[in-house]
Amino acid sequence: MDATTNLVPWDVPFAQSEHPSVSLITEQFGSLATVVVAPHGIDQYPKYLVRFDKVLAAHYYEEALGLRGEYPAVAGLQTRGCAYFWPDSPWLHRSRGWAEDFLQWPELRHYVVFGADDVVEILAFGATVERIDERRIIETKHEV
Repeated sequence: MDATTNLVPWDVPFAQSEHPSVSLITEQFGSLATVVVAPHGIDQYPKYLVRFDKVLAAHYYEEALGLRGEYPAVAGLQTRGCAYFWPDSPWLHRSRGWAEDFLQWPELRHYVVFGADDVVEILAFGATVERIDERRIIETKHEV
């Protein structure tokens, strides 16, 4: 992925975490997504559920392939922090007209969460954050 501008810090409760555990859950063939962020590691609470209900694209990959390791200066990453917007991403440029006109999603954003082992990128319209303080089961449904 090519950084064309700096990443912008995303103001979420876990934003300053240095090495969070992150994972991605998708539903309805990818149109819904939840990013699970454990700021202090997978076995520690609190955790956060970041829910996206209008997802155009989602990408989940090993952090060794990520922007942070290879292009930190170009990407504008701070020494602390894991959650960003990418306001000038190639994904946004390619989808802007289609998302705004056809889908009527004028506020489409490219979200990036850098984890200790994995990276999640989501191109979506809006996100909500929920704090989880104890173990909980999350159920998903898929119709095939």
